[in-house]
Amino acid sequence: MAKKKESTLQSWDEVDNQLRKLGELQIKKTKLEGTFQVKINELKESYATQCGIIAAEVKQIETEITRFCDSRKDEFLNKRNKKLNFGVVAYRVSEKVILGSVDAVIKSIKTLNLEYVLRIKEEIDKEKIKSLDKQTLTKIGVKIETKDKISIEPDIVKLAAGIN
Repeated sequence: MAKKKESTLQSWDEVDNQLRKLGELQIKKTKLEGTFQVKINELKESYATQCGIIAAEVKQIETEITRFCDSRKDEFLNKRNKKLNFGVVAYRVSEKVILGSVDAVIKSIKTLNLEYVLRIKEEIDKEKIKSLDKQTLTKIGVKIETKDKISIEPDIVKLAAGIN
């Protein structure tokens, strides 16, 4: 059996000092994460602008190709695609389901007994599981583990006031 490690701390003053250090480290980490997030947001904004310009140009080219192909749609009656040097243009038949109000559609489906077209996601309610007796928990293959967990919370507000 593994031997339990002993703490290097010898007094409550040492614990208090470690709490101060822990709090200071958490504050520094939070500040670094904030700086990191600001830089990420600046990069995203910079690239979003560039990508927006490119996306607009892509959309314009696609629109022009679509207009050209639409004006010559009779060429696609027998063969649905046209292979060119730098790619392929093609017409494909596609279907799209367009829903009105989702709630109204679901209500109508249930009224007409068409529930087979609905997806139902099943989840376990862990809070309700906790209310079951031990015998039932055993039958369904669930264990509830109870632990006495320590909570370590430095006083961040107090520490932040002293850190620049």
